[in-house]
Amino acid sequence: MTRTGWIVTMASAAVAVVIGFGLGWISNQAYIRASLNSAFEDIGADIEDASVPEDMEAMEEYEEEAPPAPTAPPSGEPTDGVFDYAVTDIGTAATYNDDDCGSQYTASGEFYVVTISAENTSTAPAYPPADSWSGVHAYAADGTEFAPHAEVCSFSEETNPGNTSEYTMVFDLPEGTELAALGLAAEGAPEVAVVPVA
Repeated sequence: MTRTGWIVTMASAAVAVVIGFGLGWISNQAYIRASLNSAFEDIGADIEDASVPEDMEAMEEYEEEAPPAPTAPPSGEPTDGVFDYAVTDIGTAATYNDDDCGSQYTASGEFYVVTISAENTSTAPAYPPADSWSGVHAYAADGTEFAPHAEVCSFSEETNPGNTSEYTMVFDLPEGTELAALGLAAEGAPEVAVVPVA
């Protein structure tokens, strides 16, 4: 083979290799594009199937009903399994002198000052609940729930089994609220006590 023939053969082979790689690359890109398009079409179909109900009845099956609004305080006994409770005094005022922390507060509505008696009926010392974090809520006659005034210092003493302690809770409620009950639960109590106010 002459030198010219050898160069022509090599050039032809190089062109064939380049064309082969080029066609392979183009074919591979077309395959990847087709695969991605197919995958996205399947995902789109799944999303449409999941987001559009076939009819209104199917949609209504998944609707959650809002819980009914309360119409009365919760029911229960004045014990939480650790303490037996009673309200021994209640008063209202526009202002409250917090002697424990040395502050005076003015009510947004009206202060309800409630004195609670708590008898420890368990077999270990315990603290009666003294703020909303430890299980104190007030309930109006229509079932509306209120938390104690957050800034007033409310304390209860550790009470031994068989002993009773008294402490005061302060609630800032709308004027004219008909306070009906307290919900009380000491730490670790198995129940929530419902204590009538009147």
